[in-house]
Amino acid sequence: MLVYRERHCPEKSELLKCRIPAPYGYKTPFRWPESRDVVWYANVPHKHLTVEKAGQNWVRFEGDRFSFPGGGTMFPRGADAYIDDIGKLINLGDGSIRTAIDTGCGVASWGAYLLSRDILPMSFAPKDTHEAQVQFALERGVPALIGIMASERLPYPSRAFDIAHCSRCLIPWGQYDGLYLIEVDRVLRPGGYWILSGPPVNWQNHWKGWNRTREDLDSEQNGIESVARSLCWKKLVQRNDLAIWQKATNHLHCKLNRKVFRKPPFCQGQDPDRAW
Repeated sequence: MLVYRERHCPEKSELLKCRIPAPYGYKTPFRWPESRDVVWYANVPHKHLTVEKAGQNWVRFEGDRFSFPGGGTMFPRGADAYIDDIGKLINLGDGSIRTAIDTGCGVASWGAYLLSRDILPMSFAPKDTHEAQVQFALERGVPALIGIMASERLPYPSRAFDIAHCSRCLIPWGQYDGLYLIEVDRVLRPGGYWILSGPPVNWQNHWKGWNRTREDLDSEQNGIESVARSLCWKKLVQRNDLAIWQKATNHLHCKLNRKVFRKPPFCQGQDPDRAW
């Protein structure tokens, strides 16, 4: 588990008792919508991603600023085109989808382009070797926080989001008795959608490029499918590199009619709105 990356309460010796000034050289951020595409280098002085993700168009360093072409590992044509692909599979424009949560958001391009479609995203990513992911997101004007799915609930009440999204977010969805998908189920509203792209979706065409065996990826896919069925989710579609499941609208009906899948059990009382 990725427990060591979770946020934690500071010890008494770590508590700050003063206001923190802006870093030296910090510049007033660009205003939205310009900030979606450009931020000052002085505000996020980290070039690591411009090198490591250079071929994926996450972010570019240009003089005194960073620019964001909208690319991503699983959307080489850009986040806008990727969202268009999602919009061909579920309706993003009828007003029924207003909130979204993006797991392992990178520099939050998916969330940034959702904002222009009147969908409010919440993006989160850990502080890891990919420096300053969330800092980039915040400078761009995208709601974001440092976080990861590990041993604690996400800091949101139940049924808070219409969509949950993972694009190559490297969360072991099928492991730990489905712990992470159960948490997604908690924060999704009834009838909400879970969108997955990246491994293991469409592994038949990508397994060599992912440097993994067919057996390993097939096992991962089957694990995810099994957990989703146990939650009574319906797999709506898998097209190319996208797969979309829909949460049941009535878990009582699911509970009464489920005969094969006994795990996970329905909790008698768990205070679903209680978050970490």
